[in-house]
Amino acid sequence: MSSPTSRTSKTVELSAPERLNDRHLFEGFDSGEPSINEYLLKQARKAQAAKHAVVYVCRRKGTQTVAAYYTLSSGSVARAKVVPKNHQRNSPSVHPVTLLGRMGITLEAQGQGFAIDLLQDAIERVISASQSIGSSALIVHPLNECLSNFYIKYAGFIPCPGITPITLMLPLR
Repeated sequence: MSSPTSRTSKTVELSAPERLNDRHLFEGFDSGEPSINEYLLKQARKAQAAKHAVVYVCRRKGTQTVAAYYTLSSGSVARAKVVPKNHQRNSPSVHPVTLLGRMGITLEAQGQGFAIDLLQDAIERVISASQSIGSSALIVHPLNECLSNFYIKYAGFIPCPGITPITLMLPLR
């Protein structure tokens, strides 16, 4: 995962995503969004230890310093809220889903395509896991319209206003 920056001539290189562990360092992590920073700094390790989420991180190459991350957890959606509608037929009253939770990239690594790489990695992990553990869709609750457009454009997520006005769903079948 390396790309030249558009802001400077400096090249930012990141490791492939890996599961968060105790050796990873968060110092200097700033995505520009306080809630994304706070989650990583204060809640990510606790959530993973409690098995509420699994956190995947990308490090700056050659270091243990986290430069990007995303979280995955399990959830469920009522059949009536599933999109597209044809996926509701002959299905259980509650659908198992995977939730793509917080995702953040440091300011220095933003604008270089790493968000697309992280999203692709998350989708591939969810598809792979759904072969062993039931999950009919990937759900995301974007923070704003710009992020909604990102998920729709780069992965084909479908608006799911029956859950919340900003919720998006990517069916896995």
